[in-house]
Formats: sequence, structure tokens, C-alpha cells
Amino acid sequence: MNYRIVVHYAELALKGGNRKLFVKRLRQNIKRKLFSLGKDWPVVTIHDRMFVKVIDEDTADAELITHEIARVPGIAWLSFVHWFEEKTYKFLQKNPNLEPIHNILKSLANTTYKEGCSFALKVKRSDKNFVVTSKQLSHDLADTVVENSLWKNVNLKHADQFFYVNISSRGIAVHANKIKATGGLPVSSTGKVLTLLSGGFDSPVASWLMANRGCSASFVHFSASHHSSKDVEAYKISRIVKKISESVGRSRLFIVPYTHFDLALMEHDLEYDLILFRRFMARVAEHLMHSIHAQAIVTGDNLGQVASQTMTNMESMNQSITAPILRPLLTYNKEQIIDLSTQLGLFDLCREPYKDCCALISKSPKTKSRADVLKRMENQYLGDYQQLIDDTLSEMTEVVYNFGKLEVINKPEKNYE
Repeated sequence: MNYRIVVHYAELALKGGNRKLFVKRLRQNIKRKLFSLGKDWPVVTIHDRMFVKVIDEDTADAELITHEIARVPGIAWLSFVHWFEEKTYKFLQKNPNLEPIHNILKSLANTTYKEGCSFALKVKRSDKNFVVTSKQLSHDLADTVVENSLWKNVNLKHADQFFYVNISSRGIAVHANKIKATGGLPVSSTGKVLTLLSGGFDSPVASWLMANRGCSASFVHFSASHHSSKDVEAYKISRIVKKISESVGRSRLFIVPYTHFDLALMEHDLEYDLILFRRFMARVAEHLMHSIHAQAIVTGDNLGQVASQTMTNMESMNQSITAPILRPLLTYNKEQIIDLSTQLGLFDLCREPYKDCCALISKSPKTKSRADVLKRMENQYLGDYQQLIDDTLSEMTEVVYNFGKLEVINKPEKNYE
């Protein structure tokens, strides 16, 4: 017997002629995730699933890795299984010796027992050359569990604990767990986006939702101050990107000080300063988006949550650039967003004290705006807009994470340390 991690996917099976490309990308992402965990285990694709060959005999370590793989987008569910190779055990012969299967069920039953709970066996016989019927084997294995463990209650439809036995021409897989994964599509299978990232709950969740639809996500954050190489890794925004990258892979964060914009408007008390700032962020992001070959900008906006996220203000932001702006949280409420951040392990990070740049720009933002009025203000107060963008990007810091591990920090030539 050895061990495998069996990976099942849902949407990928419906992709028709493009299915191979999606499956190939998922396989690559799983291999990269394993490599980040220090494992060079083979990942094999067969029919409507793939499996990871567990090389080490440390099953506790392998089960932890199974849960880590479950975080990779594109997987419906997966299991850590005990694998009995047909070449070794010859289960397809006329009188198979099924003692190894009964023995592993005894072990699984004793390690999973919960007082007062029920169990059931699910046997799937894919190869009909296996002489024992699914029904008969299920009865036999259930007897083994009852006679050799504290499990006594059987509930075929609504059991608290299921034991699974899958019989194929390659061998028999036995497992007692079925781990629900994130679903969706493999990262880097549908395109590339650049997310406007703040320190709150919304934009990190929005970015993950796009990654779960197959997008490779980079991030741009507008900071009120410059950060040294020493403190940038401890910066809240960097830690958020690090956490997201643990499941989505390589993630680039661009930290952009907005001091040039701030200085330009410092002496002017403008009632539309927040909307002007959001248009400024969109333009800087569009410039950066083209340089990294992204196809769209993503924000954490949701309709009516704050003053800047009214329909008219979002439209004013849209009209400042030609690139598409995607808003995956547009119809979510705050409770739904916080629930998602909790599921993703982002809640504690996102709730850390942090003064959002939009809050620093304006205390009483306007809820309605017109693009033509804003454009006149930009011409009057912001002068050479392209120079403003160039000066801003010249002070940008890039931080790159790959599955939660820091790859590089690129600082501008100016020294702020």
C-alpha cells in the first residue's frame, strides 16, 4: 500500500475542446504549490481527475499538504487515500484476497470514531472484472467496521462519517475524508488583472474572487508615505498579498506613494477631492496595467456602501480611463464580504487598524459627480497629468510573493531609508 492525493474538478470537465488547457494549467499550479511546500511529488492526470503520488511515508505531513492543495483554485474536492496497486495485490483475479482492504477499514474506523454518530460505506466498482459486487462488498466492510470498532450505527443516506472504497483496473483507493475545495478555475487560465488594493476587507476579497475565476492578479496600493526595504515586508498591505499568494501563487504588489497628487491639491479645498483621487488612481493603474500586460483593473467597490461607490461616482471613475474596471463585489453586502474574508483566512489581517487613503483625502466626500466638471478641475489644478503619473510611478516599490514566500523587493533609485 502507498498513498495518493486524489484531486477532482467540476467546471473543467465542461470545457469541451479547451479542457486540456485548463487541466494542464491546474496541474502546473498544483506542482508549483507542492514545490513551495518542499515536495517534488509527481502529479498525474487521468480521465476526469488527477492524483498526486505521495513519495514520503509521513502520512501526517501528507494530510496537511492535502489541505494546502485544497486552497488552490480550480479544485472541487480532494481526498487523501490509501492506494492498493492492482499489479501488486491482484484484486481482479477470481478469488481476490481482500484482507488488506478490511485491515485498512479497521484502522480508519478506529481513528475516526465519534461517540453517538453514524457511519456508512460507499463502494464504487468501476471495473466489473472485480468479482464481488459493490453491494456485497459494502455489507462485508460494514460488518468489519462494526465488529472491530466502536461504530455501531449505520445511516446509508445521512451518515456522520462515510468510508469510501473505489475499485478500478489500476487498483483500489480507500479513504475516510472528502475535503471540499474552492472550486472555480485554475489561476492564469482566463487572463491577468491589476487590483486596486486598500487595507480593508473589500479589495482583498475582490482580488481572490477574480483569481478563483482563473485570473492572475497583481496589486497596486496607494500609500500616504514611503516605505523602506526594512519595513515594507511588515507592512499590512504586503502581508495581505502574501496571504492571498499562498493559494493563488506568484503575486506582484506595487506600492505607490501618492505624495505628488497630495501636494498638487494641498492648497485647494475641493469638494470633489475624493473623486479626483479615485480618477488619479485609475489612471496610474491603467498606465501600470499596460506595462505588466494586464487586461483589466479590479476594485473592491460595492454599490452604495460608501460615498465614493455611488453609481454616478463609479461612472466618473470609469470615464477617466479606457481600460475596463471590474467590480466582483458590486452586489455583495458587508456581512457577505466579511464571511468570505474569514473563509480565506484574511479576516484578522484586514481588521488590523489602518487609515485608508480615501479617508485621508476627504472627510466629507460628494455622493454625486459629473465627469465634465471633474475634467475641468483636473485641467485647472493638476496641470501636466502625464508628468504627475510619471513622477508617481518613479517612486514605486515592487514586492513579489510566490505561494506565500517573498521573492524580491525592488526599490526606486531614491533612498528613503
